Parts: sequence; C-alpha cells; structure tokens
Amino acid sequence: MKNRRIFAALLCAALLLGAAGCGLRPATGSQSDRAAGSAAGSAETGSAEGERTPTGSAEGEPAPDGGEQPSHAAHPIPQGDKYMAITFDDGPTGNEGGRTERLLDGLKARGVHATFFLCGYRIKDFHSMAARYRAEGHELGNHTMDHVRLDCTNDGGLRQVGDNSALIASYTGEQPTVMRPTGGAYNDAVRASMKQLGLPVILWNLDTLDWKYRDAANVRARIVEHAQDGAIVLSHDLYETTVEGVLAAIDDLQAQGYAFVTVSELAQLKGVTLEPGEVYTDFTDATLHPEPEPEAAPETQPETEAETA
Repeated sequence: MKNRRIFAALLCAALLLGAAGCGLRPATGSQSDRAAGSAAGSAETGSAEGERTPTGSAEGEPAPDGGEQPSHAAHPIPQGDKYMAITFDDGPTGNEGGRTERLLDGLKARGVHATFFLCGYRIKDFHSMAARYRAEGHELGNHTMDHVRLDCTNDGGLRQVGDNSALIASYTGEQPTVMRPTGGAYNDAVRASMKQLGLPVILWNLDTLDWKYRDAANVRARIVEHAQDGAIVLSHDLYETTVEGVLAAIDDLQAQGYAFVTVSELAQLKGVTLEPGEVYTDFTDATLHPEPEPEAAPETQPETEAETA
C-alpha cells in the first residue's frame, strides 16, 4: 500500500503540463446558472462541524492500512422501476457523530448507493468515515484538493485532481472513479487533464440549491418534484438541512418505485460507458435519445409568368 501511494504521488508530479487558461465552459443549458451558483454557495463556510475555507488545512494522518477493501461487487445494485443518482459535494463534514456519518447511517438504512465528491483539504481533517464509503456500496468522487476552479489553473487541474486522488486513496484504499469540477466549470484543458488522469467529468441536471436556501423542506420538494429516471442530483453533505431533506426525498421516491444508485451504476444501467475526459450531466432518455429535429419543408420556387401562360 505504501509503495502504491508513493508511486501515485510521483505519477501525478510527472504528469504536470501547461494548458490554456480561464475560459469558462459552463454546464449545458440552464445548468450554467446553477453551476455558477453552486460554486459560490459551496465556497461559503460556517462554524458548524469544522466548515472553513480551503486555506490552512492541517495535514491529517492517513488511516492505518487495513488491507484489502471490500469489493463493490459485494453490494448489488439497488433494484427499482426507475433510477436516480444522488451526489454529495464538498465533504466530508465532521468525524464521529458528524453530518457525514449521520448521512451514511440514513443511506445504509434505506439501501441507497450514492456518489461522494470529496475535497482533499476536508478529508485531511474529517477522515474517520473513510472506510465506510466503499464498504457500504458508495462511489468515491474527486472534487479537487482545495476547491478551486480548474478552468483557472495553468495545468487544467492536473495537480489539484491528481494529488487529491492519491490522498483519497491513502485514506480509503481506493482511487476515485469519477470527478466533478468546482462549480461545474471546465474547458478543453480541464477535459484533457481529466482524460490523462482517467476520470470522467460528472455534472448534474437536478440542483437541490441546498447551499442557497438551507431548508430541508425545499431540498425535499426540489428532488421529488423534478425527479426523473436517469437524473443526477447535486447536493452537499455540509448542511444538516441537506441530510434531513435528502433522506425525506428518498423515502418519498422509493415509495414511487425509484432506486438510488451511484453515478457509475446509473451509467451501467443505461448502457453508457463512462469515458475519461468526457462530460456527463445525466442519463435521462431526453439526453441519451434526443428526438431528431423535424426536417424543414423544401422551399418552393414561385411560378414564373412563362410557366403559368
């Protein structure tokens, strides 16, 4: 395990490259506004359970090597009539008794698999739940080391994401399989770097706006009212209102035949192979099988006097 961590760190350093700039390519459609709002909201910090800015993180001691982690195959994909992926950004939050632990308890009780996009500076401080993610069927996602906008880095996020993957592996025993750029912001340089790191770029099509309203009822209503087969839900395990609202929405939707799976499981169920560097917002029928635009009727030429004579 130690040799693998050293190798991962050396590999990330060797991969550094120069890339162009800061041109934002937002998520498609109206999602661009939500992506910008998420960047602003998830950067907000408070005093509860160690919420703070990314600067000045104390180095955490990696958890002892516990040997091989349980295989994800030990956790069959939850079964339902319809499927959604719930994702949580910016965590973990708190150690024993903290929000992420309470969220994991709630998901386990409901047989839910989720994807957690982890920030490196936070997992250094709040890593006591690290062994539970994969052991309980969840997916590890990368959300940068310091919660910075990758389209504004000079290497397309290669170091921010590469170093965070190595850090997450040092605590969990496994590398992240997907990544989400801060605020949903990316450009060609970011995509090229993620391709190099072997990570698909995962956005969303259902925003809970939990960072903005901090209201459990609103979180619940937004998920339930906008639920659709193949959707990817954005939330953050930073707020107590998110934990309460998401679990309540899951209860409502499970009663309607929905099952909740990881992003990679959802892609598998929908017949999609996730490709490194490619961007995915959802796996709904409208996205996977868009209806072709109707062909315009050919223009008819006006009759001439000679033709009508």
